[in-house]
Amino acid sequence: MEQTFSQPYKHYFWKRFFLFFIPLMVVGILSEPMIIQNPFEELEDYGAFVLFLGIYMLVLGGWAAFIVSIMWRSSEFRSMKK
Repeated sequence: MEQTFSQPYKHYFWKRFFLFFIPLMVVGILSEPMIIQNPFEELEDYGAFVLFLGIYMLVLGGWAAFIVSIMWRSSEFRSMKK
């Protein structure tokens, strides 16, 4: 049994990914004291900033991708039920 999808996943994903990623990043950065209250006095402070920013981008990007994927699957499931 072959499934036909109304909209390709790749197009759907990239169209909606940043709609979730950018607000998650803003909220994540504003709530992290290691990023906001970093004094930037030594080289280690810059390294900590880059490390925490990278970790936040990776984790929150994963969450945004997960949310978009679940939304796509639920919309495709609803369209198959009809």
